[in-house]
Amino acid sequence: MKSLTIIKAGLQVSKLGLSVLLIWMTLDWKVRKARNAFEKELVRAGMPKETAKELAKKYSSVKDEVMKQLWGSVGKFRM
Repeated sequence: MKSLTIIKAGLQVSKLGLSVLLIWMTLDWKVRKARNAFEKELVRAGMPKETAKELAKKYSSVKDEVMKQLWGSVGKFRM
């Protein structure tokens, strides 16, 4: 009975881990697309490319901050 419980728990933990990995990969991809689109729109509006790149970097920094908070909260649940 205990081994079945351990196996079920292991499967659930691995499923959760895969879900978090998928979220991380999807978020990274979406942020990259949004950053590039934002940068292109700023350049089309007449802003210098270097300035547009600096403003677009904020997307990545916000994503990094969100991921840092997510991993920090996951770390709190460790036993």
